[in-house]
Formats: sequence, structure tokens, C-alpha cells
Amino acid sequence: MSKLRIAVIGAGNLGKIHARLLSQQKNVNLVAVADPSPAAQQQILEQLDTTTVSDYQKLFDQVDAVVIATPTRMHHKIAVDFLEHGIHTLIEKPLTDSVSDAHELVSLAERSQCVVSVGHVEQFNPAFQAAIEKVGQPKFIQANRMSGYTFRSTDIGVVHDLMIHDIDLVNSVFAGKLIETRAIGFSMFGGHEDMTQARLQFSCGAVANLTASRCSFEPQRNMQIFGTDGFAAIDFVESKVTVVNVPSWMKNREIDFFQLTSQQMDFVRENLFSDVLPKQELMIERENAIMQEQKDFIAAIKDGRSPHVSVAQGAEAVSIAETVLDSVASHRWEQRDAQMTGPLPGIKPVKAVDAIPTILSQSSAARRAA
Repeated sequence: MSKLRIAVIGAGNLGKIHARLLSQQKNVNLVAVADPSPAAQQQILEQLDTTTVSDYQKLFDQVDAVVIATPTRMHHKIAVDFLEHGIHTLIEKPLTDSVSDAHELVSLAERSQCVVSVGHVEQFNPAFQAAIEKVGQPKFIQANRMSGYTFRSTDIGVVHDLMIHDIDLVNSVFAGKLIETRAIGFSMFGGHEDMTQARLQFSCGAVANLTASRCSFEPQRNMQIFGTDGFAAIDFVESKVTVVNVPSWMKNREIDFFQLTSQQMDFVRENLFSDVLPKQELMIERENAIMQEQKDFIAAIKDGRSPHVSVAQGAEAVSIAETVLDSVASHRWEQRDAQMTGPLPGIKPVKAVDAIPTILSQSSAARRAA
């Protein structure tokens, strides 16, 4: 079988990762990486055996598939251009920053009969997969996803940048549809929200509490899942899953814990997570989730099937993210002398760029003096 001709659109941090991993796959021919920046092109040429182009439109007759790893605001236009030429497309998350644009890509994917996958890479995280297998039907999920400020993905806020991962995960495992969203958020650096906390309630009764921040002093990627058969805590960084099993006799209320003898109560207290609610610590073998995502995309093209994360699933995540942003924007903050709505301070104008070094140096001097 001939190799799949593929290109990467965008040579930023994630684009470079995609290009490097694709170059390692035997059934793929990495035709080119497209980016308008000469410096980015030069880095690709120094690192990989491929070619570069400034204009992605030059690739329409040269490729069977593409990976779009550009800033989010460009996803829709570039994806439309390739799909209209019958080219299979993997679009990095979020699918788009607009619900209407996301739905348009769903319709275009159906008309073109192209495989369109969305880069919700946590779906390929073996720690998440192991946890879901242990808890039965999930009923409540709590997730924290936090990082320091990296100056990447500044065209979008933290909801589309980080929280979208957990939005997609909870939406893929809850049985119902979203019926209510409550959220608050705050901007630290201006332009978009940098911290957000959201409560999502689904028609099946399941609830998710999601927290995301990209200005945290301590990075976190963890999730707790409460289900019909037990509980699982995921540490995505350490690739560790802690599982607590709920035995059938407890679910069926076969024992009245309030009628136990003092000796039996002592036993429960001393052996709660060894004999009563058995706890397991699972160290999950790490995998390169982006490579697994690519392999799924390539296999879907070869086999003529839907990818693991379809364009419709990606559009649902964008739609839920929009409800979070709407709730953040409508939240009212009461203050002594004013009212503020939404995440942005919006009280004083942004200072001129040439004042920034002075501000930072003054702050540094004050910190040293303290």
C-alpha cells in the first residue's frame, strides 16, 4: 500500500511536534510543513528531511491529508480550503473558536466524505482510559488543569486553551446532554480569561466541576471521577491512577453501619481502604498520546472509518465551551464603588509597550528590597 502523503500546517511548538512524529511513521510521507515565517521554515529544514512552503495553498495537489496546527483563529478557513479539495484533515484543539464555524466544518466534512479528526489528545491518554474502565458509569467529575503563563495560544482564553480538554472528556463519558452551565473567570493579562471555574450539569444528572488556569504558580493536571462502581483519581503528570472499589454488598446496603458493634467500628476505621473499600495504586505505562492520535487519524483514512475524536465531537466541545464563556461574561462582581461584569478588569487603559520594562524593573527592585 502506498504511503499517505501528508503535510503539517503551522510550524509553531505543536506543529513541530506533529511534523517530527509524522516523520517517524513508516506509512507516511511527510511532504511539507507550511508556515509563513522564514525562521520557522529554517528550523524545520534543520531538524527534518522534508520541504517547507510559505503558502499552504500550494499543497492542494500534493497531499492526501494535513494536520492543522496553526493559531485557533485560522483553523476554520484553512480546514475549509483543504476539505473543499477533498483532503483529510486533523485539526488541533479547539476545532474552532466559534460555534457556527464548528458546525460548518461538521457539514463540510459530511459533504466532502473526508476524515476530519480533532486533536483532543487526552482521549488517547492511557491513564484516563484505565480510570474510566474502573468506575462504572461516571456521575461526578472534578478536574484541575493549570499551568504557568507561556505566552502561547494568546489568541484564545484559558477555556479554549486548557479547559477544552476536560470539557471534551466529561462530554464523552456522561450519558446525557448539557442542560446548565455556571462559571466565573478572571483575566490577569488582558484580552481573554486566564482563570476559569465552571460547573456543568447534564440531563442524566451527572455534574462536572472544572478549573483551569494558565497563570498558576504550580502546574496541575488531575481528575477525580466518581462512578456507580467506584472512584478513580488520575494524576496525568505522573501517569498514576488511584482506584477505590465499592463492593456490591455496600451498593446494595446489605450492612447497616449504624448498627455495628464498637469492635466492628474499629475494624472499619482501621481497614477502610484495605478491606472495606479496597484501594489500588496503578502506575500506567506512558505512551506518546499525540503519536497515538496521528495513528488513529491515519488508520481512519486507510480503513474508511470515523476517527476516535470526530469533527462532531469536537464541535460539541466548542459548543459547551461557548456556554462557559457566556456564563463568565455575564457574571457580575459587586465592588464598593463600581460594578464589573465578566472576566476583564477594564478599569484603566493598557500602558504603552515602552513602559513595560520600567514597570517590571520597578517590581523586581521592590521585591529585592523586601
